[in-house]
Order: sequence, then structure tokens, then C-alpha cells
Amino acid sequence: MRINTIRSRPTAHWLLMTLALTVMMLAVPTGRACAATYSEDAVKAVFLYRFTGYVQWPAPMANAAQFTIAVLGADDVAARLKEFLPEQRIQGKPARVTTIDALQEIGDAQMLYIGPEFTGSLSALIQALRNRPILVVTDQDGALEAGSTVNFLVEQNHVRFEVSTAAAKRAGLQIGSGLLAVAEHVKTGDLQEKARCLPLGDQGPACFFELVSQTNRRRSPETG
Repeated sequence: MRINTIRSRPTAHWLLMTLALTVMMLAVPTGRACAATYSEDAVKAVFLYRFTGYVQWPAPMANAAQFTIAVLGADDVAARLKEFLPEQRIQGKPARVTTIDALQEIGDAQMLYIGPEFTGSLSALIQALRNRPILVVTDQDGALEAGSTVNFLVEQNHVRFEVSTAAAKRAGLQIGSGLLAVAEHVKTGDLQEKARCLPLGDQGPACFFELVSQTNRRRSPETG
């Protein structure tokens, strides 16, 4: 599938800037595809990389010598990440991607992307990580209800994502307001909760957007 990155919602300038600036590090499509069209796998790889700039991890994860993204059930996305991630730094650390076949192989990864090729029990897998400060990103309908923190959505050939702040809190993670502001859907246990502008290490403040633009996202309650 090819993803067109031109159309956007009024507050989604971050999404466009991210793709325009970062997708150059990826192999762009060849043939008759237009310059502003990229593969779905490439776009998701870019998002995974960019998500890391809007999340705070607790120690000792935040103090690890390197930043690791583990990928399960998404070989093509992993291949895209491997094309450019070793050349980048995430929160000041060397970055790498590792492809795993089982949760036991996750090691000290700070992020786990569970792709659409994963056929096991998503809720059981996430439950096994419940007490670990790992950003779980998924690619399945209903994944937030299963405990995921970030879940990809593809709507009209555009990659979007939704976020559960309750799941992030359970994992000991803090999500910056810049990411929440452009999420398609934010699930939280407190309807009055407001995202805070959080300093993100050497990335600087994540206050690209103030959350006055509430009309561009929906909030729904989550208990537990």
C-alpha cells in the first residue's frame, strides 16, 4: 500500500514535517509513484523513530547505553528501520533495531512494535510486559483495549495513530503533549486530564502544539 502524506488535519503540521524531513533517510518508492507518496511500511518506520522524541522513560531505561526498538511480526517495517536507524541517535543514545520472534528475546528494548503479522494473543503478550517501562506500539483494531500505548490506524490511505495515556501511566512512561495533540484518538482514565508540556532530554520541550485544539481529537474513558 502507498501512503499519501499531503492531506492533513488542521493541527497535523507535525505529522507532515516529520514525514517530509525524515522519510529522506528511507528508500523512496521508484517507478511512477509521486514524490510525496511513500510505502506504508516506510511511514510506520518513520513514526516509530519519531515517537521516541515525545516520550520520557524512567530510570534505568532512560540511562541505558543505547536505545533499542524491538519488532515482532513486521519484518518489512523492521527492514526499513534497519536502513537508517543505526545512523541516528535517540535521546542522545546510539540506536538499533532488533527483530524478535518471541517475547523472551526482547532484552532491554525500550520500545516494542507488534506488527500485523503477529497472530498470537495481543492482550496476553502485553500483560506479560505490564510492569516493564516499555513503549508498546501495535497495529491491530482494538489494541488500546488490549493494553497497547500507541496503535496505528490506516484511514483512507493515511497512517494515523491513537494513544492510551492510561497504558502509558501503567508502564511508567510520560507522553508529551506534542504527540497527544496530533493523535487521532486519545484514551484516558480521566476525562479532565490535560497533557503537560514535558522536557524531553536533548530533544527540547515537546510543546509544538498547545492542547487548545481539542476539536481535532476525541477522548474516551478507560478504567483501571
